[in-house]
Amino acid sequence: MVAPKRSAPKKNAEKKRRVIQKDLFNRNKPTPTNRKRARPGNWQTIFDYPATDEQEAAVDLFVSKQSMKISAFAGAGKTSTLKFLAATAPKERGLYLAFNKSIASEAKQSFRGNVECRTTHSAALRDVRPRFPLSRDKWFNSINAKQLASAWELEDYRAGPITLKPDMIAYLTLVAVRQFCQSEHDQLAPEHVQLLGRALGLPPERKVELNNYIFSQAEVLWDQMLSEDSDIPLGHDGYLKLWSLMEPKFAFDYVLLDEAQDTNPAVLSVLKNQDCQVIYVGDKHQQIYEWRGAVNAMAEIDAQHEAHLTTSFRFGPALAAEANRVLHAMGETQKLKGFGKVQTEIKSFGDARTVLTRSNAMLFKEVLEALNEERRPHVVGGSDQMKSLLRDVDALQNGKPGAQPEFFGFYNWNEVLEFVEEPEGEALLPFVTLVQSVGRGALWRAVLSCIEDEADADLVISTAHKAKGREWDSVRIAEDFSLSSTKNERIPYSEARLFYVAMTRAKRRLVVDPVLVSAFSGNLAPDQDLATSQALA
Repeated sequence: MVAPKRSAPKKNAEKKRRVIQKDLFNRNKPTPTNRKRARPGNWQTIFDYPATDEQEAAVDLFVSKQSMKISAFAGAGKTSTLKFLAATAPKERGLYLAFNKSIASEAKQSFRGNVECRTTHSAALRDVRPRFPLSRDKWFNSINAKQLASAWELEDYRAGPITLKPDMIAYLTLVAVRQFCQSEHDQLAPEHVQLLGRALGLPPERKVELNNYIFSQAEVLWDQMLSEDSDIPLGHDGYLKLWSLMEPKFAFDYVLLDEAQDTNPAVLSVLKNQDCQVIYVGDKHQQIYEWRGAVNAMAEIDAQHEAHLTTSFRFGPALAAEANRVLHAMGETQKLKGFGKVQTEIKSFGDARTVLTRSNAMLFKEVLEALNEERRPHVVGGSDQMKSLLRDVDALQNGKPGAQPEFFGFYNWNEVLEFVEEPEGEALLPFVTLVQSVGRGALWRAVLSCIEDEADADLVISTAHKAKGREWDSVRIAEDFSLSSTKNERIPYSEARLFYVAMTRAKRRLVVDPVLVSAFSGNLAPDQDLATSQALA
């Protein structure tokens, strides 16, 4: 199955796509009902704890059957609030949606039988699968860059001063289709292509040429994903996109979308199209996956009502006061309140059970320092990504190309060293500097010495991104967050949100440089004001 050389898809593939999309859009839509629900007087008595005043206010808005947002600060009891909402409508059918399977499974244990708990992918598959006679492999298999390059018999592609190997071409093609599948767009477009690695430093005209070439390959890939005659799997991203194109209508009285700030545009477009009540729950200041295609629904959605959960039951007033400085700098008018029964100390230096870093480079460094102190570190999420980066370092230092996106287009280590001196290589600089200073051998020994089970470790190390949704008794914020604050420019909101997420993982003790808190409490730059880079998160 060799990919066509031209950018335009074949006519029969285009016809196939039109047929599929026509089938999706011809779907009957249920008649909405907007009559206000009555709130039962005993709704609180089924729980072992009383509702707070803010939760009561959320219930008052929920009974209106109109769309609403529940803006919940870190640790502010959003799960219990959702249970209260469902308790006021015991005879109605609710749908709880979450991106993560473990969160959806946990929610299933919390809600009564009138609320169906699913991941967004599970909800999508239930709607889409009966409509298309595809094999199980077509639905659920995945394909990686190496497999796609082999299936298509791809050859090297020359882009100005660099040559892209088949695996690199295939990877960029897969990324473009994934970006399209997670978008709200009906058609694949050149804007879905994302160049990486050394390609970021190409001259503008060469970037356009490469972008158009990858786009042509992405069109072919999407056509083959849809085709019953192709072995290329549709996969999870693919059927989620088909679901979005279907414009489905839910047979539920209300929908609860958890962690709404991390929703991708494809899912958001489905929810915007509903006639039933939709409740968006989350914290717009914890949106840290914009580089992965997520949109901040809590900031974008114009719901008819909004409730606020401002009291965190995770930490005390002292930490809340520090977090409020960052929130205020991001334009937040609500005040985060700490739980009076919890005492959280703020220290400028000292030890902690958990260390949170901004980048993988600092994560490597923290592991090295922990081992030098004869500690037993555990890395949240495992060390596979660290090992993959080190394998690429091994390859490049031996004159072979790397496989990770960060090293696309490089064929030896000297090229990497030259690249990090340029503005486009800024995100890669901390990791390359660490390799140069300690050597890849020391880094390999550090990675292989990490403890697999968190319970057996005496130190937990994580990037702030992977710490999302977690909490620990004591947390130290690593020094690499200062990289965002030492430049002669305003700190973007995206960096401030990541810092806010990191500091609010602590329950009893937070160790953080006060200079950092002051920097992230200063003159920040809204996301739309400047483009930001992602440093190996």
